[in-house]
Amino acid sequence: MLWNRGRKCKALAARFVAAINAHDAHAMGALVTDDFTYIDSWREGVTGRELVIAGCRALFAADPGFHIEVESSSFSDPYVLMRGWVSSDNPAIGRRRAVWRARCEGMQIGEWQSWADGSPPALSRALAPDKAIDMSHRAPKRPGTP
Repeated sequence: MLWNRGRKCKALAARFVAAINAHDAHAMGALVTDDFTYIDSWREGVTGRELVIAGCRALFAADPGFHIEVESSSFSDPYVLMRGWVSSDNPAIGRRRAVWRARCEGMQIGEWQSWADGSPPALSRALAPDKAIDMSHRAPKRPGTP
């Protein structure tokens, strides 16, 4: 049964990536839990579906070229780990290697963490400056580490 759970969770993460790339915040909101948490490369995060989706709308409006390309994915219950590229019209982001980790909770995503090479901007702080908090207690410094 774990194999089937892994397949479903990877498909859920792929739908979430497709919604990101379509800049479809409404579709993203339907795929995440009410207490969804986004954690950026700086290990800062924002919690709450509406707050995170509002931040995504702001990102999409400010950066029409923002998208991610997933080259590979793997599953380790309850996480999908994806590797690939992030691209942006924002020169502070540009195009760089990235890794994303999605935590599946049933048929929704409860948490999304991103890591990118170099010094990417602190997206949580930029998109929700008064709501971003330190998430280092639940976010590894690098993918695959505790």
